[in-house]
Amino acid sequence: MSDSTAQSIKQLKIKTGVVKRLHKEESSYVKEVEDQKKVVSKLKEDGADGADIRAAERVLKDSEMMVPRTRKQLEEAVQSLDDLINALQAEESISSTAELKDASDQLKHIESAWQSNDN
Repeated sequence: MSDSTAQSIKQLKIKTGVVKRLHKEESSYVKEVEDQKKVVSKLKEDGADGADIRAAERVLKDSEMMVPRTRKQLEEAVQSLDDLINALQAEESISSTAELKDASDQLKHIESAWQSNDN
């Protein structure tokens, strides 16, 4: 395996890992927002102290701000990985590697997740 092929595979692994991590991070922020909304509702229903409600609402607001920020980072990482995949598919030494297949599968997984969330 040539140095350039090894470097390309290394970049592919790194970018795939970044996409996986950001997708997981985005999912956890979305879940955190859902959970925090339930906490705020419960506090309001139970007539909790105003300070407790405001604190829970602050946590909710912070979580809500992280979702679009993480989505933007994920979209950039997906685009970068997609560009790399398109560039590497022409190289015979890389086109049939497990790393390229894993990267392509990861992109398909995220695109299907985005489509199911948009519906």
